[in-house]
Amino acid sequence: MNVSPNFSVSLKIMKPYFLIASFTLPFSFLWLFFIDASKSLDDLDIVGWTHLYMLGFVMLSIFSAMAQLGPVVVETKHNNEKIFKYVWKFLVGGLFFMLIGFYIDINYLLIGGLSILISMSIYALEFLKTLKNMRRKTAITHAMKMSNFFLLFGILSGLAMALNFNAIVNIDIKNFLNMHTFILLFGFILLLIMAISIILIPMFGYAKRISDNTFFKSFITLSIGVFFMLLSPLFKTAYMQQMAYILSFIAVTIYIVQLYEMFNSRKKIVHDIWARSNYIAFISFILSFFSFLGYFIFNYELLLRLSSWLLLIGFFSFLIMANFYKIIPFLIWFQKYSPLIEKQQVPMLHELLPKKLSNLQFIYSSFGLITSSFGILINNYHIFYAGVLLLGVGGLIFFISIFKMLKAI
Repeated sequence: MNVSPNFSVSLKIMKPYFLIASFTLPFSFLWLFFIDASKSLDDLDIVGWTHLYMLGFVMLSIFSAMAQLGPVVVETKHNNEKIFKYVWKFLVGGLFFMLIGFYIDINYLLIGGLSILISMSIYALEFLKTLKNMRRKTAITHAMKMSNFFLLFGILSGLAMALNFNAIVNIDIKNFLNMHTFILLFGFILLLIMAISIILIPMFGYAKRISDNTFFKSFITLSIGVFFMLLSPLFKTAYMQQMAYILSFIAVTIYIVQLYEMFNSRKKIVHDIWARSNYIAFISFILSFFSFLGYFIFNYELLLRLSSWLLLIGFFSFLIMANFYKIIPFLIWFQKYSPLIEKQQVPMLHELLPKKLSNLQFIYSSFGLITSSFGILINNYHIFYAGVLLLGVGGLIFFISIFKMLKAI
């Protein structure tokens, strides 16, 4: 892999992505105090919060990371990096109208959905065009391409639901909601995380990279599962959805084995903030997997709540925070300081990370995750909100850390 600053987007263009995403994290925890988190998972209050967290934090984080890492992985320049000046504006604007739709007037959902469709379509199509020029074709690059196709289908299904809420079309909302959630969580986010982790864990964790043939097993199994879910609204049977879940369980099981192989092959074990955050992330991922498996078998909603929380907060947030702590200092050093190496003294890479703040964030966030998850498990929302408060403090410290690092740009 050719690591070149010429492949990635200017950090000045991507700065709003990192800042808005890191700000949305504590804001989303604050938002939870103004809604009843014990409501049904399909209640509009909960759905609205999920969109705030997923679009404002997770999606913006993925876009910011992939804008930098994607071209490096495939060893080619972006087809048109200027579009990243507009992607975040459409996304944030769409999120604003969607929140109005969920909490004030449902008719605004369509406006928000159209704006988000524009944002994600621009991102996905630019990325697909970039991948056409790639020099290396591997299972990882194919997974990146497939995830962008799933992103487009996921957003179109969301737009279909917005049209249904505005009485423009008539669809089976429950089936479309299942498909929308599954395609975006598994087809886009999880598939992309699986592909990129095969690169980042060996790079940052001093581990041995697994072969493309090994990764292909989990990639193709998950992709087939997502296709089953994609086709499920066309059939009046639960068979397609069940097959999608079963294949996804198999794919995730294979991926967990691959993770174990990589972590077990580390030549040098360093328990820095990246490693510790990844430990929490992947432990949460495994616990979420088994919680959902329990829900799938016993149909016990509490396990679904726990699984969703561990996936969204334990896995996604800790994984994103871990890699922001690596990616942002790396990009700052590469784009600002590397050209000055022979001209003046430049800081070391680790000196660009606010170590005390990041460690403090890890403590608050870890205890917050444990406390809030325990609250869900025993169905005690006083304990849950105590954990959310700790998570909010950790999220605020994370935002301050990112802001301090980006001040150098």
